[in-house]
Amino acid sequence: MNFETKIYTKIGGYGRYNRIVSIFSWFPNFAVMLNLFCDVFYTLIPGSYHCKPDPTLLPSGFLFSNYSRQGYLNFAIPWVNGSGLSHCKLYKYPRNVSNFIDRIPKEIVPCTRGWEYDQAAALQSNYVTEWNLVCGDYWKIPLQHICFMTGWIVGYVLLGTMCDWLGRQQGFLLSVSLSSLLGVAVCLSNSPVVFLLLRLSQGAMLAGVFLSSYLAKIDAEYPDYTQPCYHSVLELRSTRVIWRNCLILSFTMFIGTGIQYCFIRNLHSYSHNFYFSYFLRVLTGALGCIFLCLSVNRFGRRGILLLSAIITGLSSLLLLALTQYLHGVLVLGLSVLGLLFSQALAMLSAFFASEVMPTVVRGGCLGLVLASGCMGMAASSMMELQNNRGYFLHHVIFASFAVLSVLSIMLLPESKRKPLPDSLKDGESQRRPPLFLSREDNLPLLYTRRGASEYNPDNYSRLVSATRKMLIKDDLPYKIVVPSQSPLLPSNSEVHCTLEEEALREDLS
Repeated sequence: MNFETKIYTKIGGYGRYNRIVSIFSWFPNFAVMLNLFCDVFYTLIPGSYHCKPDPTLLPSGFLFSNYSRQGYLNFAIPWVNGSGLSHCKLYKYPRNVSNFIDRIPKEIVPCTRGWEYDQAAALQSNYVTEWNLVCGDYWKIPLQHICFMTGWIVGYVLLGTMCDWLGRQQGFLLSVSLSSLLGVAVCLSNSPVVFLLLRLSQGAMLAGVFLSSYLAKIDAEYPDYTQPCYHSVLELRSTRVIWRNCLILSFTMFIGTGIQYCFIRNLHSYSHNFYFSYFLRVLTGALGCIFLCLSVNRFGRRGILLLSAIITGLSSLLLLALTQYLHGVLVLGLSVLGLLFSQALAMLSAFFASEVMPTVVRGGCLGLVLASGCMGMAASSMMELQNNRGYFLHHVIFASFAVLSVLSIMLLPESKRKPLPDSLKDGESQRRPPLFLSREDNLPLLYTRRGASEYNPDNYSRLVSATRKMLIKDDLPYKIVVPSQSPLLPSNSEVHCTLEEEALREDLS
């Protein structure tokens, strides 16, 4: 894409049309991110909830007017030390008890009439409170997030490939129309199962909206008469450099999103306030984006990606080994630092992939990279589905992956101030330059040292003597053989060559 480096700067650079395209591409991305992050509010469990008291479990002679609201709850619901009223249990009394002063025999039973909740953050009711997904039905909450991320994975892969085949605009219009209809259907769902299926479908369409708008913004400088080249992601198996770059960036994207759960869990242990951890995540994401804007154009994409992976891995290893020995403020600082650079690692992986992948397969390849990021997000819900029983193993695996990614990042090319590749051949011709040396990436694969030559062009006398030695050598590569019988009439060319040889011998003598 020589347009960027040779023509783009001479016609005004980032002009009015490109600014309009960028501004209008922000609107669908903003709507998509709202739908993505609203999942946190959909599945948020209220901070305080308990069973609704069941009058049928109380003694027949119990008078509600003799007790206050709190006294009534204490009489009907067990008290758990350290957490207040029990979330999932009720007291069951004998029906014929009349003396409530002495110790009354009772048994503990599960909730029978539902739950009473405090108001959830920012919402009067959500997915949890609408269908009472607590206690025995708690597993449906992480399952909802896994289904939602599965929809994003499917949407990134399928709709990314469709954008390469049908075009960015067609993929964008299809995704926007279907996501709008599915969003309305989600609001009208009447059961948890229907809600899960609709959220899965909506996630697939939202992924298509985000990916197609992002690709359209990258390819905005292409003329309207550009014809599509029908390539699929399956053709990457026959490539070497493109497949390697896609695999490495998918790996770093998976680490950047999956390891965030380890840092967020430490934030929850420091403060149980929902808004503290939520806004801290948003703040670190904004700071990571600003850090990338200020650094990648100066120090290169590969160098900043390597730095982000190193800091993320070190923060994770320190928290893994020294959490119980460090002060709470240090744990908070390491968690914030790791969260900052893990988000920068994920964002830069997506940005880097959009630059090194060829235009003909950019949709499918970028879809694979972003889908791996959704797999990392779904990994955190897998831990919650198992009630955090595999958290330590989860932390060890992602910390090890972060260290291994440092080695793989060195194999990536550098896309700083280079044209975007168009064809598969352009993508295969990318090479990795030295990390800290700014030189062009056109070095030969093998360097051969020239042997010593008998000719010295700096000295004319040596040149003449070397020529004389070559003429009198016996082991010449060719030997002039004088014919035994000369022709009767020599040709003009033979006469001319004879005269030139005699003149040369006179000059040398």
